[in-house]
Amino acid sequence: MKRAAQLIGLKIYTDRAKYTGVVEDVLIDDRAGAIAGLVIGKREGKAVSVPYSSVVAVGDIILVQSKREELAGATA
Repeated sequence: MKRAAQLIGLKIYTDRAKYTGVVEDVLIDDRAGAIAGLVIGKREGKAVSVPYSSVVAVGDIILVQSKREELAGATA
C-alpha cells in the first residue's frame, strides 16, 4: 500500500507499454474517501486526469488499462 503523496512523480504507462505522463497530483473523492484520479498535466487550463479505476498496478511505475488511457480529453 502507498500513501497518495507517494504517487506524485511516478510515471504512468499503459498495459501496452505506451508512456502516458507523470503524476502531478492526486484527486480524492471526499465522499468515498478514496482516490478518484491521477492528474497528469493540463490542457487549455484544465487538469487532465487518469481515472483511478483504470489503474491496474502501482509500483515503481503506474500501469493503466490501454482502453481507458485514451482519456486525453478527460478533465478533472
